[in-house]
Amino acid sequence: MLFKKMVNVFFVLIANIQIVIQKRYERVLATQILKGSKKIGPSVKFEGPGIVYEKDKLEIGNHVFLGRNFFIRAAGGIKIGDYTHISRNVVLHTVNHNIDGELLPYDKKDVSAPIKIGKFVWIGMNACILPGVTIGDGAVIGMGAIISKDVSPGDVVVGPSQRVIKARNAEKVKNLVERNKFLKIESGK
Repeated sequence: MLFKKMVNVFFVLIANIQIVIQKRYERVLATQILKGSKKIGPSVKFEGPGIVYEKDKLEIGNHVFLGRNFFIRAAGGIKIGDYTHISRNVVLHTVNHNIDGELLPYDKKDVSAPIKIGKFVWIGMNACILPGVTIGDGAVIGMGAIISKDVSPGDVVVGPSQRVIKARNAEKVKNLVERNKFLKIESGK
């Protein structure tokens, strides 16, 4: 019985040590992931790792917090202002496929636009910020919000509203279908 208790205490101790090491590892990994960014201000804190593409176009201000599992695609450029808090699972995406090209559903040309996030902004968990968006100082983006247009300073925005933002040119789509102009995905690429 005493041996069983000692083994149990040992495993609890090992588990606690592993948790501390894992948290430290994730923070160091996040720091390494962002090495090579255009600018990372002092006192930037990471809760854990994430994914960053085109980090040379990413600028992070001072005293910024980034939650774990962030996804950043910075092809169009991203600026994050001082004292901004970005929760976990947030997507910052500055590039999209070209739906106006000569293939369906889209062609191989990327269309990009910058994202600018002001100072002391709070972006909630699972939010998605789309290309070309500017978020003003002091704004709050609620959990799960999909931001496709500018947010004014101090605004509180919530909800993943589903709205039509554009209609494709029906004649052009019909023409591309008739000519078999579709994006072909090659295996292994």
